[in-house]
Amino acid sequence: MKTIFRIIGFAVVLVVLLGAALYYLNEKEILKGPISEWITNVKNDFISIFDHTKDMVDHMEQTDAPVMDSINLP
Repeated sequence: MKTIFRIIGFAVVLVVLLGAALYYLNEKEILKGPISEWITNVKNDFISIFDHTKDMVDHMEQTDAPVMDSINLP
């Protein structure tokens, strides 16, 4: 079991490092074509997720009963 968790951890670290390298290369405009567009889209999605989560947390902080207000929202 310990070996499986080590393999999973190694894979996660590898994916994060690969993503960081691709992001850096894309920001330096070294990558072109569909891979550059895909990385830009993923970056924009992460920014959008962060902004929407921040807006939701801000909204929940301003209410007296955040759980009930969130449940009743359409």
